[in-house]
Amino acid sequence: MNFKKCVFLSLLSIFFLGNFSLAQEEIFEQIEEDLEKSRPIEEVKPYPVNLFKAMIDKKNYVFYKEVYFSGRYSSVLRQMEGRNSLGFILFGTFSGPSGQIGDMNIQFRTGYYNNQFAFGQKMPREYTEKINDFEVEIHNFYLRLRALPPMLNVRMGHFYIPFGIQPWIDTHGSLLQSPAMKFTGLDKDWGVAFEGQNDKMEYQLGLTRGSGMEYFGLNNNFVLAGKISTSRVAQHLNDWIGISLMVGKIFDPMAIERLLSFDKAGEAEKYKSNIIKRWRTGIDGQKIVGPARIRFEISGGKDAEQEAILGEFFEIKYILDKNSRWPAYLQFENLTQNISYSNRDSDTTIRLGLGYRFSANYNLQFVVSKDISTIFGEEDTWIGLLFYGQKGSGWLDW
Repeated sequence: MNFKKCVFLSLLSIFFLGNFSLAQEEIFEQIEEDLEKSRPIEEVKPYPVNLFKAMIDKKNYVFYKEVYFSGRYSSVLRQMEGRNSLGFILFGTFSGPSGQIGDMNIQFRTGYYNNQFAFGQKMPREYTEKINDFEVEIHNFYLRLRALPPMLNVRMGHFYIPFGIQPWIDTHGSLLQSPAMKFTGLDKDWGVAFEGQNDKMEYQLGLTRGSGMEYFGLNNNFVLAGKISTSRVAQHLNDWIGISLMVGKIFDPMAIERLLSFDKAGEAEKYKSNIIKRWRTGIDGQKIVGPARIRFEISGGKDAEQEAILGEFFEIKYILDKNSRWPAYLQFENLTQNISYSNRDSDTTIRLGLGYRFSANYNLQFVVSKDISTIFGEEDTWIGLLFYGQKGSGWLDW
C-alpha cells in the first residue's frame, strides 16, 4: 500500500469517527432535553363523573322499536283473546378510561288486551277492573353500575327477580313463557340487586318490593331472592346449572283465591290485602346439545306457612333446518298443591310450538296449549299465533 492510500484511509476514518461522536453527543443532548421537559399529569376523574359523561353522550345508546300482534282461541270459551302492542327498547352502554362502567335498559310497551282468558275463564287485567283495556307496561327499567367488576355489579330499578331460569332469558316476545309467574307469583319487580361472576361461578342477590309491575306497599310486602350458578362464559355461555332461594310477602291475587278454597283454619281474614307469605327454593339449568336446547326448573316451598308446593318445568327447543329458521318447541309444566295431603291437586299443561324466523328482527310463532289438569278453573285447549318484530334505527324510522 503506497503512502497516498494510507493518508486517504486515515483521513476517512477520522471523518467518520468525528461524525459518530458528534451524533452521539446530539442524541444524548436531545434525551436530556426531553427529560427536563415538564409533562402534564392526566387527572383521574372519579367514577360518578365518568358515568355522568357517558350517560349524556347519545352515541352510547341504541334505540329499538317493537311490534307484538297475537291472538289465542279458547276451545272452552269459543272466543278469541287479543294481545297487541307497540313498544320500544332503549339500551345504553357506558364506558370510562378503564373499560365498561355501567349499562341501562328501558323497555316499555303500550298494549290493547281484548277478552283475556286463562284456564277456560275470562280474567280482568291484573291491576284494573276492565276486561278490554289499554295498558302501559314496564318490562325493564334499570341502571346497572359495574362498581367493582366482575364480582360486584349493582342493579337498580325494575328487573327479573333472581330466581330460577327467568333472570337469564327474555320471553316478552314469545307465547311460550317461563314458569316464573306460576311458581313464584311474579317475574319482574322493583328493587336493587347485587351480581357478579368469575371463571367458576356467578351470583345474584336482590331485595325487591314484591308488587310486580306496579309499585305499592300493602302489609309490608317484600321479596328477598338469590341465585348461584355455574359461570356462563366462553364455550359455556349458553350452559348452566344453578340453585335459587326466595322468601317474602308477595302480592298474588290468584294464590289468595286458591288458598281460600283450601282454608281449613278459618284464616281468610288475613288474606284480604292479597299479600301472601311465601318461600321457595329451586334448581334450574340449560344445556345446548347439537341442534337442541334443553331447559328445566324444579322448585318447591310453602305458601302462608301451611300449603306445600312443588313445581316442575321442562322445555326443549329443536332447530329443524340448518339455517335455524324453523324452531320447534315442547313445554311441560306442572304445579302440585298440598303435596303433604292425600287429596293433593295438580295443575299440568303441555304446549307445542312451531316458529319461523324471517330474519334476525322478525319471527312468527304458532302454539297449541293443552291443560291436562287444573286447579284454578276449567281444563282448556288454546291455539295461539304471534308475530313479533324488532328494529333498531332512528327514533322515527322503521
